[in-house]
Amino acid sequence: GTVRRLEEDELLDFGTLLFSAGTETVARFLGWAADALDANPAQRAELVADPSLIPQAVEEILRLEPPSPVNARWVTRDVTMHGVTIPADSRVVLLNGSAARDERKYREPDELDIHRQADLHLTFGYGVHFCLGAALARLEGRIGIEETLARWPTWAVDRDAAELLYTSTVRGYRRLPMEV
Repeated sequence: GTVRRLEEDELLDFGTLLFSAGTETVARFLGWAADALDANPAQRAELVADPSLIPQAVEEILRLEPPSPVNARWVTRDVTMHGVTIPADSRVVLLNGSAARDERKYREPDELDIHRQADLHLTFGYGVHFCLGAALARLEGRIGIEETLARWPTWAVDRDAAELLYTSTVRGYRRLPMEV
């Protein structure tokens, strides 16, 4: 509750956190994008033909396959949702990736649709907990997809040789072999 300047070691730790969080999640996003676009070649062809669709495709891939599908929080006051009260001082894990598959919000939520208006997915959190690097992640994702499609408009993912990586906060491919 006290406003103060960060100490030098705190600044370095925070900078390291931002760098590693942004690097890890964007790398995982690009793997999900390659996989999703390979599984949906007609939509990939649309992006090749009309790159102006790529920003919306980024949002849709972030919704469908969020690289960081969970967020941990500390509840500061009693919160009642759906008839259940979470007491103050509780630790909770939010499954924001699950919210992106809510059929009450999204028609055919398990399908990629680069034309979908994914206007409020929770991939980057929400409110005061919104991701500080969201704009940079979106930019990196857009550029990554643009440059990949410009060089290789088609590819094939070797799903049999793919390896998923799961950590406490990030999910994605450790290895995603592709033939271009």
